[in-house]
Amino acid sequence: MLNSRSLENLSLSSFRYLALISLWLLVWWAAMLLEYQPYISLWYPPAGLSLAAFILIGRRAFLPVLAAATLVGFWMYWQENSQLSILQQAQHSLLLGSAHTIAFALGGFYFRRFVGSWDIQHIPQRVLYFLIIIFLTTLLGAWLGLIAFYLIDTMTPADVLNSWLAWWIGDLAGALVLTPFFMLVLGRIWQLDTSWLRPLNVKVSSAPLYRQLWSKRLVLMLALVMVVLGADYLFGHPAIAYFIFFLSVPQLWIVYTESIERSLLSLALTSFFIAAWFGFVGVDDHALTYQFALCVIAANTYFGLSVPSLLQQNKQLHQQTQIDSLTQVASRNYFLACAERQLSGRRSRDFPISLMVFDLDEFKAINDDFGHLVGDQALIMAAQSIRAHIRQCDVIGRFGGDEFLLLLPDQNLEDAHRTAERLRSKLPAIPVATGMIQIKASFGIVEIKADEDVNEALQRADKALLKAKRNGRDQVVSFI
Repeated sequence: MLNSRSLENLSLSSFRYLALISLWLLVWWAAMLLEYQPYISLWYPPAGLSLAAFILIGRRAFLPVLAAATLVGFWMYWQENSQLSILQQAQHSLLLGSAHTIAFALGGFYFRRFVGSWDIQHIPQRVLYFLIIIFLTTLLGAWLGLIAFYLIDTMTPADVLNSWLAWWIGDLAGALVLTPFFMLVLGRIWQLDTSWLRPLNVKVSSAPLYRQLWSKRLVLMLALVMVVLGADYLFGHPAIAYFIFFLSVPQLWIVYTESIERSLLSLALTSFFIAAWFGFVGVDDHALTYQFALCVIAANTYFGLSVPSLLQQNKQLHQQTQIDSLTQVASRNYFLACAERQLSGRRSRDFPISLMVFDLDEFKAINDDFGHLVGDQALIMAAQSIRAHIRQCDVIGRFGGDEFLLLLPDQNLEDAHRTAERLRSKLPAIPVATGMIQIKASFGIVEIKADEDVNEALQRADKALLKAKRNGRDQVVSFI
């Protein structure tokens, strides 16, 4: 017998499958309302939903998509008052449903298997492959669907050749515009993780949803749709339809200022409005222009969504080259670059400027006696202490191991010596298993000469540090 937990899971699974079938039938009905030729709409939303289902749910989407597509076949026969037997209607509907399901299953499975597992750093490549997969999947779906119509004697070979491009572009537009949006929707219904779909986009707004969706930018886009399609209807010049491509500009504006959910929803709403207004004004001669515009706007949106992740990655890489990952002070290369910039163009009257080198005393013993984690903590605490007690214009960097560098603009050798003594006295103690250990350090200081570069000053500072070590450590030595 099934326990209550099993019954609950079964009920939840049944609800999800029924929700997918119902959603598929709903979007198909919306597409049929917007037909401008028999079986052909400006866009075909079920294409996006089917591909989204196979990408997100995998093989579990096969039966619900097939069931929904087959039910659509029965519905069309019922609308036409077909004289075929129920068995023939079932066979034909299953053939039509299978053509659609197999094509989008292949595309979804390929994306799921090879592209969906790519790291978040591959978002631009993922978008490119996603577009290619949609291109090929919808092309296959169009031809399989037309062949199925031919096999059930609904279309002639001439009809197939005349219809394949319009059918394919309609499927292509629907899949390009709506697949990511439906993935987010199905992720909510099936309670699946869709974080891999999201770029590193951290924009969050606390404003109410309706204020976000019906913002001035979205209203502007819908107004542009009405203007372009209205002008196309009134003047009938083919060049007017091309102005619809300018919708990419406000759409990218939304992409760069809103979350991914709102960006995809604005794309879906705008595309639906284009299809609805297109059907209302009846500018069928320019259908391909509007279909290609939908595809271009969608592609721009997805590449635009990848920009925040690229910027974030560049920022992280930039920080990695500038910041030491352990101590969070400047890296060696970045410190030396900063020092070179400080010295570049300085004249004799622009000095003094001093350079300080220091390292932790008995650091190897700390690592050997208490472990590297305690040694790392000593480095972190020493760096934080020094940074907390220097000026904003001073620059601290980690040279390597337990050795640090400090650049002190506008301080002569005497001032820098006093600063080093103060920093040495402020070094903290770190807790260990046996109690507390006082961090100690030796300092070597030089005042950089007007005709001296950073490397030459560093060599002199190293000699001062070596002398501090030889003199017994935990002291400051400065060289003129």
